[in-house]
Amino acid sequence: MTDFCGMTRQLWHIYVFHRTKEDFSRLYPMIDPACVVIGTGKHEFYTSGEMLLQALDEECAQTEQITFVLLDEWYQESALSPDTHLVYGGFHVRNGQDDAGMDMDIRFSVVYARRGEDWKIVHIHQSVPYKEQAYGEFYPKTLSEKIRETQRLAARMTELANTDPVTGLYNHRAFFEQCESRLKEGALYLMVLDLDDFKQINDTFGHLAGDEVLKEVGRLLHEATRRVDVLGRVGGDEFAVLCPGVTTDEIAERIAQRIIGKINGGAGATIGRPVHISIGIASKQPDDTVRGLFQRADEALYAAKHKGKNVSCVYAPTL
Repeated sequence: MTDFCGMTRQLWHIYVFHRTKEDFSRLYPMIDPACVVIGTGKHEFYTSGEMLLQALDEECAQTEQITFVLLDEWYQESALSPDTHLVYGGFHVRNGQDDAGMDMDIRFSVVYARRGEDWKIVHIHQSVPYKEQAYGEFYPKTLSEKIRETQRLAARMTELANTDPVTGLYNHRAFFEQCESRLKEGALYLMVLDLDDFKQINDTFGHLAGDEVLKEVGRLLHEATRRVDVLGRVGGDEFAVLCPGVTTDEIAERIAQRIIGKINGGAGATIGRPVHISIGIASKQPDDTVRGLFQRADEALYAAKHKGKNVSCVYAPTL
């Protein structure tokens, strides 16, 4: 029966209390060549056992005269699998040559893996405990909390990078990235939408009121479209809707008419007058590109404007 706690105690006692080259050489048979080590300092990151042993040799000359007094230590073993064992714990030491008696409190985890008939150390993690770290935790609890916090922050930063700040829809870049990724998925339609005479709203009521109208349009687009549709604000008062799975002009027209009805009925509430919108529609063609699809929908939008605005128009080569 292998005494993993005893092996780990030997590891740390050599490292902390017997800091000579001869003592460090006793560690060599314990360390796997692929061992990864994460220490407390920014420089203490080693991706191989060779790097670790080289660092230990360099450390000897600098720290051979330092002595520590052991105040406390504890070790706990956990079998992760028949061929992998974990030992975690901590030790509390004091600098024996420091008049102030400075303490060093360390938490660690050491992973052992079977290599033939032997057991080798394949991972060492060393950290300073957080105040919230409970006795018996082999990693600080707040470390995982900090990871989750970082993940939440990264997700939030990604969201902000992809989101139009006024409407909450995809911004120009993110919308076209979505189009690019979905273009090969099957049948789909693209709609380009433009608010009619939006400049008059800004000139009459001010840009803040104009932003409120844009927010309302974003909300109403969500209500009028399907959950699978992709919504974006691609310009000042220009929006776009990608409709995956739509196979006919009639279905696309029904979605467009539902959008027009929603916008007419609600987007002007903040300024006390109705807001109108024109929509150009184009279907994906074989070997289509996002740019080509958008250009056809944009041409259909201009045709809708020429028809008198507040209408939708499906692209046709005769436009």
